[in-house]
Amino acid sequence: MKLTQKQAAELRREKSELEQKRLALKEKVKNHRSASTEELADTTEQLRTMSERLDEINSDLADAPEDKRGVVHVKAAEITEENYRSSAKYRDAFFRSFINRRVSEDDSTILSMGKRVITDMNGGSVTSGAEYLVPTTTLDVIKSVITKYGQVYAAITKYGFEGNVSIPIGTAGTPTTTDGITSLNFTFTEVNLQQEAIVATIKIKNLLLKNSIAALETYLATEMGKYLGTYLDNAVLNGDSGTFTGILPSIVAAPSAKKTYSDMDWGQLMDIEAEVDSPYGDDGVFVMRRKTFFNRFRKMTDAAGAPITTTIPVITGNGKTKFYLDGHEVIFTTAMELDDILFGDLAQYVVNESQEITIESSGVGDDVFGKDQTMWRGKVYSGGKPLFPKLTFTYWGYSAT
Repeated sequence: MKLTQKQAAELRREKSELEQKRLALKEKVKNHRSASTEELADTTEQLRTMSERLDEINSDLADAPEDKRGVVHVKAAEITEENYRSSAKYRDAFFRSFINRRVSEDDSTILSMGKRVITDMNGGSVTSGAEYLVPTTTLDVIKSVITKYGQVYAAITKYGFEGNVSIPIGTAGTPTTTDGITSLNFTFTEVNLQQEAIVATIKIKNLLLKNSIAALETYLATEMGKYLGTYLDNAVLNGDSGTFTGILPSIVAAPSAKKTYSDMDWGQLMDIEAEVDSPYGDDGVFVMRRKTFFNRFRKMTDAAGAPITTTIPVITGNGKTKFYLDGHEVIFTTAMELDDILFGDLAQYVVNESQEITIESSGVGDDVFGKDQTMWRGKVYSGGKPLFPKLTFTYWGYSAT
């Protein structure tokens, strides 16, 4: 009997559903080798029944009319040197090279577009897995997560010079006038910025690599961004044992410029803001723990009895509500001690990121290979220091006396 268009469409839909169920059962058998004999027998019977039904459907569809409804022929977007990093094809090839531990012949052409000229700071040599530029989609997720978990790091000044660099920073002196000509006098200070590799290391069971590339990309990018953002926030504020000089240690270095408060009210807040002169105080932000803000400031009013804090819901970006204290933005971070308050211009902390984020995975010889795991590393080269920290910031801590 010749099928109608509607009958053929129903059979095709049933066929698609059966094929998906059969594939899921096959994966279940493959990935769960500890299943009991009864479970395996039941799964085998289900697969046999599905196969028989698929054979019947294929036979019925042999002479069925071709279904052309809803078919739209769209010319695929051409992949070029300008857009390849944002294409799904490059993204899939990039992660397949990690999963399969090699670059297939089919993927080699598009991956060659993203081959990095300098792959790390070690004399330009190629490190495992970091040979190709990270896809734009992955990079964007990592950066957005770093911004979420590292709001302080997101607010500082970043340069992108290659390698270590010395930057001359000018400080304005008193102008001089001679013969009607006014000269602006600047004193220049060399600021040396060095980098270190900040690495987010994640170990993943190889079973997870069998899932979709899109899911793997999102997971890796999110976890790497969380680690990097948290670390970099703390490095900017507290420094590290490497190339980050922290704002807070610079302020408390002898002679210490850290101040204390015993009671927080409108007058005390004014004293804090007055400590940082223009233009740094004009662009100043408050940095503290979230609990400090709500305990010390959220219910406070000014001399006229009006609330001193305001909120602005953010529609774009991460969608978080922004808090303002006397008109200055407040940034929350766990890198600050409870009841400590930092106020100043975060743009006066400078960082040099000598290259963008790279991703690499463990090779066959690494120790995690025998444990059925793959180690992934997200790496960024960065280092920085504050410019004139005791001038551009003020740092306060609570004291009961």
